[in-house]
Amino acid sequence: MKNAFIVNIASKTGKSKALWEEIENHLKAKGIQYESFITTKAGDATEYANKLTSKGEEIDLFVVGGDGTLNEALNGIADFEKTFYIPVPSGSANDFVNGIGMTGSSIEIIDRALNSAKYKLFDIGKISYMKDDMKDERLFGVSAGIGVDAYVCLQALNSKLKNFLNKFGAGSATYGILTVGDIFTMPFSDAVVTTYFNGQRREYNLKSTIFAAAMNCKAEGGGIPMAPDATPDCGYLTAFIAHDISRLKCFTMLPLLVAGKHLGKNGFDLLKFNKLTISLKDEMCVHTDGEHVGFLNEIAFECLAGQLKVKGF
Repeated sequence: MKNAFIVNIASKTGKSKALWEEIENHLKAKGIQYESFITTKAGDATEYANKLTSKGEEIDLFVVGGDGTLNEALNGIADFEKTFYIPVPSGSANDFVNGIGMTGSSIEIIDRALNSAKYKLFDIGKISYMKDDMKDERLFGVSAGIGVDAYVCLQALNSKLKNFLNKFGAGSATYGILTVGDIFTMPFSDAVVTTYFNGQRREYNLKSTIFAAAMNCKAEGGGIPMAPDATPDCGYLTAFIAHDISRLKCFTMLPLLVAGKHLGKNGFDLLKFNKLTISLKDEMCVHTDGEHVGFLNEIAFECLAGQLKVKGF
């Protein structure tokens, strides 16, 4: 089995560089054979993952970084059947690792993956859309969404506030702080949402859509439980949509959302689906696992059940 590491030493404001040095020393001390690939710019993790998984051989693909790096690598996998994916958390949020229930230190995760052939199967999500007159798609492990949560993710990518909070180990708080401002400033849009779940089709006409998040894991944005009952191995996704409420009411309900006590509240809908399409009157910001996709008005979300093999438990 080939061992390959894709490493973002810049994650968590550069703190992962020290982690990678620790990992390398550990691997060398144990005599583990491996290859490593250091990312230097956006898209590198996707390119490395694609090259590594296109050779027709089984591979343990270790990805050292935050949710954005994990997402990039996920989108590069060419052969899911022969790829064993090992997320090694070094970001400020680490929602994917927490969402799949992986515990322990980075070294412990690596050792478990190296010492056992066992793996677990997890669902992943896919979005499809038109951009610049071309059809495109992206995969996600945690969530994909439109509206406020996507715009917050876009702002957080280059946020001085996030860099500052990361110095104190509180980078995940960035998302909550930015959300407050965006609720009062971002334009909302009317939307038509169509869900397909277990053979049933339903259509919803929504006014003033604030955000719509397709959740594979229960939490995003540093642990905010958008879909408290979501599990990434159930064979479907959960949409959490906020709409038809005032900006002030949405703001006052944020504490309930953070506490995971928003289920059943007016204006907050949770919808199970195998596939979902959303048609927006106006373009809104779109993200996958916090990575910016663009400003779109037609998006399809889909669950790819049991697609991802994960080791390290």
